[in-house]
Amino acid sequence: MRSRGFTLIELMVTLAVLVILVSIAIPGFWGLIQNNRVSTSTNEVVSALNLARSEAIRRGAEVRVTATGGDFANGWCVHTGPSCAGDAIIRQHGGLQRVSLDSASVGVLVFDARGAKVTPSVRFEMTVQPDDCPADAVGRARQLEVENTGRVSVTRVDCGS
Repeated sequence: MRSRGFTLIELMVTLAVLVILVSIAIPGFWGLIQNNRVSTSTNEVVSALNLARSEAIRRGAEVRVTATGGDFANGWCVHTGPSCAGDAIIRQHGGLQRVSLDSASVGVLVFDARGAKVTPSVRFEMTVQPDDCPADAVGRARQLEVENTGRVSVTRVDCGS
């Protein structure tokens, strides 16, 4: 007489194989999640900068990207007036979640009617990386730089660079 089902040994072997596969896959999956967070956050910043540049060209006037509280990690505002208030606001964005945004640059970036930076001598760059970025994470952070022409370039860099 043949019985149906699995023996205890078959179940234990299957469970052991499953545990090994999961323990191999989890670290790689975590890196994928971090890369997606950084890419999404980088795209949000680039989108705001490109919006400000295109609005400056379209309106034929200066458009500013201002850091909230002087720090882009707290968020930013795209606006036409001297401050981010009232009808001058084009778009506002809150702080980024689960990523750190390091900007050694000034808290305001101004595009002129041609879409170029108003102050070409001032370097504008920032780095976006996961909050818990390990030191051995190669290429997991992104560095943004706004060139004098107003073009935004993005480069992959190591965490902590």
